[in-house]
Amino acid sequence: MSSQDALAVLTALAQRSQQIAVELPAKETAQTHWNGLGFSLLGQRFVTPMNEVAELMRLPASTRLPGVKPFVIGIANIRGSLMALLDLATFFGANSPLPRVQRRVLAVEDEEHYFGFLVDESLGMQHFPSDAYAETIDEVDVIFQPFIKGGYRVAGAVWPVMSLKALVADPGLETLSNQV
Repeated sequence: MSSQDALAVLTALAQRSQQIAVELPAKETAQTHWNGLGFSLLGQRFVTPMNEVAELMRLPASTRLPGVKPFVIGIANIRGSLMALLDLATFFGANSPLPRVQRRVLAVEDEEHYFGFLVDESLGMQHFPSDAYAETIDEVDVIFQPFIKGGYRVAGAVWPVMSLKALVADPGLETLSNQV
């Protein structure tokens, strides 16, 4: 095949590709999504922003501390760092129906704190269309309301967004001890 024939074949192929090409959607019509980590607690489904969770893990071995509030499970050594383990069901004044070994820990870490929040189960990564977001969610029990930052309504299901950072900032966690 001569170079002229090869050029003609490539030119014809390029023209045919342009004729049958499908256009990409316009930027304005592209759907954006919000991603979070789903979990359940006391029969309620929640989602938390991915950037608020450092890690998801099984309940690690821990050491119980004397004189702490009932929701404090203890402390655990996680790769050389001490994590305060807290049972969220007990923090909210209830008991989880699941044994601790079946439950999961959402680790939250910032400059000052390293907490592990024990939840009933992990529901994995959840993806929601951004336009499904609602500023207020009425279907959430009043005990959770201070930590809810809106939510997503998709296919008849409601996913309240629980802010673990708001939970870390709660004055009830400032003093983990029963002694004041």
